[in-house]
Amino acid sequence: MSRGWIVLPAFNEEALLPGVLARIRGVMGEGAEILVVDDGSRDATAQVARSAGVRVIRHSINMGYGVTLQTGFKAALRGGCD
Repeated sequence: MSRGWIVLPAFNEEALLPGVLARIRGVMGEGAEILVVDDGSRDATAQVARSAGVRVIRHSINMGYGVTLQTGFKAALRGGCD
């Protein structure tokens, strides 16, 4: 059985991301893989996510919500999520 994945699309969320990640961990514990897909943010979203110890994929430009979700879902499938 594979671990659950949480795909979190993000765009310019450096200020709110630490709180969101803390709440996710509070609910899910260490039982889920968290992946932040940074959709071309102009702030430190990717760095904040990495410093929180979660996986990060970063688009170099803003691709939109749908593409960002697809990026995350494909990564989760490659990572063993079913």
